[in-house]
This record gives sequence, C-alpha cells and structure tokens, in this order.
Amino acid sequence: MLYDWQPRRESLAAAGYKLRVEELTEKRHPRPYLVDAVAPNGQRVMLKAISSSEHPHEIAISRLFSAPAHAKNPRNHCISIMEVLPDPHDSTIQIIVMPLCIPFHRPKFDTVGEVVDCIRQILDVRFLILASIYASCTGQGIQYMHENYVAHRDCNFTNILQDPDIYPDGDFHPSSFWMDAARKHLSRPITRTECWPRYHLIDFGLSRQYDPSHGPPLEGVILGGDKTPPEHRISLACNPFPTDIYFLGNLLRSLARPTFRPGGISQAPPHPPLSFLLPLIDQMMHAEPSMRPTVGDVIAQFATISGHLTKADLRRPARPLSWQDSLRHRLRQVKRSCYAIAPLPPHQARIPAPPLSDEMRYFFTQVPQDNLVAASCS
Repeated sequence: MLYDWQPRRESLAAAGYKLRVEELTEKRHPRPYLVDAVAPNGQRVMLKAISSSEHPHEIAISRLFSAPAHAKNPRNHCISIMEVLPDPHDSTIQIIVMPLCIPFHRPKFDTVGEVVDCIRQILDVRFLILASIYASCTGQGIQYMHENYVAHRDCNFTNILQDPDIYPDGDFHPSSFWMDAARKHLSRPITRTECWPRYHLIDFGLSRQYDPSHGPPLEGVILGGDKTPPEHRISLACNPFPTDIYFLGNLLRSLARPTFRPGGISQAPPHPPLSFLLPLIDQMMHAEPSMRPTVGDVIAQFATISGHLTKADLRRPARPLSWQDSLRHRLRQVKRSCYAIAPLPPHQARIPAPPLSDEMRYFFTQVPQDNLVAASCS
C-alpha cells in the first residue's frame, strides 16, 4: 500500500509521536506503509498504516493477542499493539503503534543454542495462537478466549522480528540495522547469548479466525512471502493450518542451511550441527498437507530432538566459519564455559497437552472434498 506520511506528521505529533525527518525525505523505510517514530515516553516505536479495505481482519486479530489475558502470558510472542490511531485524512485507514524491533535473523546466529531458542519461541507463538485447545491443561491459570483458532497464513522471514536488545547502546538505524542511527558508522551488536532477545510474530493482514464447529476451514490461495507450498500450485483452495506448518518448516529449513533465502527453498546442504532438524522439517514440508504434523506434534518432537543436545552441541557454530572466525568462536565459547554462561536461556517445560480428539485433528489437517469441489467450481 502506497502511503504518504508527510501530511500526517503534524497530527501524529499532536498525538505524541515524532517522526524522524529522514523518514520523510529520500531515505524512507523500504515498506512505505511503515515509519519509525519516538513515542511520548521516549520509546522508539514503529507505526504501520492499515487499510480496512485491503486487510479487514488485521487490527482485530492484532488486538486479540494484545488483550490483557494474552499480554500477561510469557509465551505470547505476538507483537503487542500499544495504540491504534485514526488516520486524519482517510477514515478507511488506521495506524497501529508497535515497539521498534529488528529482523529475527540479523545479525547472524552465533551458536546452535541461539537457533534452538529462536525456534522454541516461534513455536510458542503457534502454541499461543491455538491456545484454546490446550488452555484447560496448561496449569498456569491463564484464561484464554474460547475461540482462538487463528491461522497466520504468511509466516515467513519478514514477519518474525526480535527485540533490539542485541544493540545494547540502542544506536542502530531502524531500517539499515547494520548502521548506527546516523548512518555514519557500523552498529555494534552483541551476540544473542549475551542478551537472549525475545522474538515476535507480526503482520496479521492475511490471518483469519475460524470456528471449529463449522468443520475444517477452506480458504482461497493467497500468495504471501513464501510462495512454495505445493498446495498453492495445484489447488485453488486449501486448509490454511497445514500450510502454516509448511511455512514454519521452510523457515526451519533455511535456518539449518548456511544461506538464507527468504520465501524460497534453500538447496544448499545442511549445516552439520543443525542437521538434527531435518527429519522434523521433512514432516512439516510433506507434499501432502494432510500428512503434516499439527503444531502440538511439532512442539513435542522439537522438544525431544533438541533435548538430546549437549552443552557442547549447543555451543557449536550456527553457520560455516572461516578459520579466523572459527578460532574467535572457539575462544568465545571457552570463555563462556569458564564463566558458566549457559548456552540456552532458562526455560519452563510445558505441561504436555492432551492428544487432539479425532474431530480436532480433522479440523487442523484435512479438507472436506465436497467443500474443495465446490470451491474449485466457484
């Protein structure tokens, strides 16, 4: 969506949000509907303009996971919505205010443990989104809304962010993260092991909420950032929940390979220290959507395979290194071992969820053939 922030500058300032002059000139954010600003309390934030005609469900679903019951849940990694502002010139547009975050995979991961922590948090996102299935069994006293059956439908590299804790001095540019805020010098990040950032899922523009009593959902194919799901090439409609699992599998597949290819399938050989992910990835990316695991199955399998990793395994490099970088990495890990710095952050083991009923497994994995035929003929 094309959007001009300049005419909104004064009204946003009146609401307490100050835009950077640079963002209003030649060096704008690569996505024109986004702009960074400074909130009244001095916090750096990101503003996003949302058209109700293009994405009628985005604000409602974003608010769903920013509600108090979810905001207090430590497993909630959906980006929080701080405020929703009206557009002063267009009643069909609203502006949401979010904390300023950075891409989840930049700078590059240093250790296997950092990758494991990232995946664990991303899966927590999916667990929360389907929380109504397990809410009565978490034992954490969190009351979830009864119908949180939400498919993201665009879970790719661009829609996962991390807190900017990796820049402890806060001196980084909001769109060119490798530069300082003035774009004069390189920024100075630390490793994730030194700060353990929190990861967030964003952009609910294609997301939908479903009612299980209506049976498995059937949605027309909408191409998001990842255009590789096989069902998007052979069908006009599909159940979006198995497709979400495919998106996550492709994301894990890229993490396990030395070259990131957002939205595509990396053909590079797997990085040996991360090859333990491959059997799970193969299941998640099964050509037949109904054969893919549910998110609960993925969480259980990932907990099992990652639980077998030793501290030495977790300290191994997350990508191939030159001999110079390899030496620096070894010295860094020896120092962390001497100072008893854990290769993973503290993590509370989740109480195992009960098995899905046949009806719910059908809801999350299948497409009724009569509905599919009707959708194909319409």
